[in-house]
Amino acid sequence: MRSKGTVLVIVCAAAGGMACGISPEGLLVLGKATGGAPASTDDGGAASSSSSSGGNAGGSSGGAVDAGTATDASTHPPPGDGGGKQDAGSSSGGGGGDVSPACYSEPYDPTAGVSDVAAAFTGDNWLTSALTVMQRRYPTGYFVLDAEQNDPQLPQFVDASSWSALMGSMMTMLEVETGGWDFNNASATVHPFVILNSMQISAPVMTTWQQGEILQYITDDSTQTWDQAELQGQEGTYDGIFLFDDLDSACEGLAAATAVGDQLTYAVPARDDVAAHLYYMELYLKDGRLSHASEYATIKADANWQKLVRYEWARGHFWDAQGTPNANLQLAVAPIWTHIDDPANLQEIQLFTGESPDAVACHP
Repeated sequence: MRSKGTVLVIVCAAAGGMACGISPEGLLVLGKATGGAPASTDDGGAASSSSSSGGNAGGSSGGAVDAGTATDASTHPPPGDGGGKQDAGSSSGGGGGDVSPACYSEPYDPTAGVSDVAAAFTGDNWLTSALTVMQRRYPTGYFVLDAEQNDPQLPQFVDASSWSALMGSMMTMLEVETGGWDFNNASATVHPFVILNSMQISAPVMTTWQQGEILQYITDDSTQTWDQAELQGQEGTYDGIFLFDDLDSACEGLAAATAVGDQLTYAVPARDDVAAHLYYMELYLKDGRLSHASEYATIKADANWQKLVRYEWARGHFWDAQGTPNANLQLAVAPIWTHIDDPANLQEIQLFTGESPDAVACHP
């Protein structure tokens, strides 16, 4: 798994005296407003570890299987809105409005009871508590967290000072450990991306281009936090596998936060994180098309890279729609969606996939 590095703390919300931070890898973490991610006591679970894995700076990627959908609910109705219990693949969700049964969704149950887990929470049992909540509410989150529970870095991304703080940490825990799972299961020839507990997309290793190149297209500070953490310095030299893995991880973080949304007492930038990376994907495709025609054509012609772009676009939209009704799942997401919905950026999805962005969001 990629090293989390030094945490940069930014104000996340006034409520609860909390702050959220971003590591140089762009991983959002929660901690006390005094700075840094608090140390927490691991209650000792048992599963696969989350130790470091490779990934090339400036040139390759790799991968494996299937997955997602919706459009920004902060500015226009999504093709698949709502909350409530979700089915995988092409099914609907309730709660936020009528949903086309043909549009993509993912399984979660934000109403599953967790009051017994909250009542039994002591702080020291944060890991078993988090696993139990994910098992009941978000099966893909459980799959990832269970597999990566022995990651020695995991405790630094957890605030176990209260039940509310633990629930606020779920976004970061799942974001960090999704990247861990992906990189831990990568090989020299393929890189897998967790989509569902039963579905991963494996993209073959191919030469791509540096993610930092997209800075030339960014004209305001709506994504500044991520720009500084992911597109500058050494991170900026990393290739497409890192950019897509950050989007994949952000989707898992938003999904986890949405699943425990009723337990949150302060705002976390979960929707902001996904929006920033959907925007990055558009710009990355634009940069490839304009400046790396041969490499762009190669990944465009590859079935798994096509599937990856389509499903990350779709699931990012789906989870944004699910999270929209909860004000605690965003800080300032609207300006980022303005960029995503700019026709000049939306066209990159159509040029790459051959279908309209709305069609891809609904039918990846």
